[in-house]
Amino acid sequence: MQAETLKQRAHKDNQLKEEATKIYEKMSKKTFQVPAKVGENGKIFGSITNIQLADSLEKAGFKLERKNITLPTGNLKSVGKFEADIILHKDVKGKISFEIVEG
Repeated sequence: MQAETLKQRAHKDNQLKEEATKIYEKMSKKTFQVPAKVGENGKIFGSITNIQLADSLEKAGFKLERKNITLPTGNLKSVGKFEADIILHKDVKGKISFEIVEG
């Protein structure tokens, strides 16, 4: 009986992995926009965190917990394009593009 349970668990995990892979393929083709208040010279007030990126992803239809988003090192204090590391499943990890825009 235990072997059957493990088999079912492995099957479910495979389904989750396939689903996560499909979602990542869609996400990797997009550039998500993160609005920020911008001052002179394109500098933003404060800095962007994984919370703002998670909110932008959710508005685009992708639910991802902020703990599964790793922003590039250094402060994101100006408008521009960046990449973040994401984890959708223990075996599905990658990078997505995002752009800090005035908003």
